[in-house]
Amino acid sequence: MNNSSIIYQIKNMKKVLSSILVFLLIFSFLPLKSSFSKDYKFLAEINFNVGESSFYINGYKLNFDSNENIVPIIKNGRTFIPVRSIIESIGGEVFWKEKTREVEIKFNNNLIALTIDKNSAFVNGKSKKIDNDDEIKPFILYSRTYVPLRFIIENLDGDIEYNSKDKSIGIKIDRETKEVTDSTGRKVIVPKKIYRIVSLYPMSTIMIFALKAQDKFIGTYSSTLKVMNFENIKKISPNFEKLPDLGSFKDYNPEVLLSCKPDIIVTPHYTNIKKLEEINLSVLLLDHESPENLLKSIDILGDAIDKKEEAEKIINYYNKNKKLVEDKLKGLEKRKVYVAGETITKSYGSDFYQTLMVDIAGGESVTKNIKGGKIEISLEDLLKFDPEYIFIPSYFIGTKEDILNRKELQDVKAIKEKKVYTIPSFFISYDLPSVESILGIFWLSEKINGDILKIDFKKEVKDFYKNIFGYNLSDKEIEEILKD
Repeated sequence: MNNSSIIYQIKNMKKVLSSILVFLLIFSFLPLKSSFSKDYKFLAEINFNVGESSFYINGYKLNFDSNENIVPIIKNGRTFIPVRSIIESIGGEVFWKEKTREVEIKFNNNLIALTIDKNSAFVNGKSKKIDNDDEIKPFILYSRTYVPLRFIIENLDGDIEYNSKDKSIGIKIDRETKEVTDSTGRKVIVPKKIYRIVSLYPMSTIMIFALKAQDKFIGTYSSTLKVMNFENIKKISPNFEKLPDLGSFKDYNPEVLLSCKPDIIVTPHYTNIKKLEEINLSVLLLDHESPENLLKSIDILGDAIDKKEEAEKIINYYNKNKKLVEDKLKGLEKRKVYVAGETITKSYGSDFYQTLMVDIAGGESVTKNIKGGKIEISLEDLLKFDPEYIFIPSYFIGTKEDILNRKELQDVKAIKEKKVYTIPSFFISYDLPSVESILGIFWLSEKINGDILKIDFKKEVKDFYKNIFGYNLSDKEIEEILKD
């Protein structure tokens, strides 16, 4: 080999090595997915015992039927189950054809058609024998269709284990999914049936309570202590406070969240979710910061967790009563209002819900022209604004007496006329962008405009919690909510 050939080969090798180095350099800057994500799926793990009327799917208890006699049984040495409950729990559909006595199961692009008292079935259009024993065939008991369990699960690409000692059965199968669009326009894949919910935001948490899905929470977070009333929350969700602390939208631990195997994580639209996306968790971003966006978020969440009827009820209630307030206050002069945050100098700018809420209630927020969400002003600014009313939330650090007695503020009109009020709260303060805020609009309107709405507010509060949260307030609780 001559020198020129050697030099040529060396140059080629340098080019190849350079290409490899460039590739490795580029690859090193790509986001690496956690090793956890590889095996993370919407897997259903179903457990039950023969002869028992309930089953567990990913730890969540469901009944086979409202009739307790409807239980899995063993017949001719095979396990038979009432088919509908199991299939629907994993997002599938079951159809009964009375004329032909056929049952159809649709699940994950599979179609199984079985006929009562027949030992064969059609699986995706192909005929299959159900079992070598001709006696193994679907039947009806207590007006319910029973099917051979193993044949169904294995033909839906699932796995099944049977323990003959205690007659326990375990099933593992991938669940049906659907696509929902969150407040930011992201397409999010979630299971059709939701059993494990994580909320990283107090306002979303209250929304889930209103949708009557609190039994599906698998974690809470200590930061809610500032704005949520745990004593009242325990009245509708006794175990909520005992759930593990999973952090908030500001300080969550992605690996801890992954270990909880959530079906869906709900968090505000401005959350940094890069780490959650890297490990393939389904995250729903919701925008609460205007009445329109709040209602849209309720609709999105209701669709995602299969609570559409409850969502529609909340949306209709809010819209009806918002219109009532707007119609009654039409043409009235707006009053100057200041809504404080945690302290007297903390407030809310043009981008936050409180500013829009005051406007609906017949007021004009003195900070409405300040851009942003949470803002901070000086005491001098407050003197210049000279609001006619000052409202402080339940999470205010201090009391209204502290404000009324503050020397620097004695020239403010609201202080002079002692028009400083504490915003009511039950689960959460009524000024925050959540379901209870419609009561906050009623309450603000009455404080600003007097009894112009002509409503029995105590009755409205009682009816609201009964209809929306399914909770009956006592007279004492109503008095506690409305005390100033």
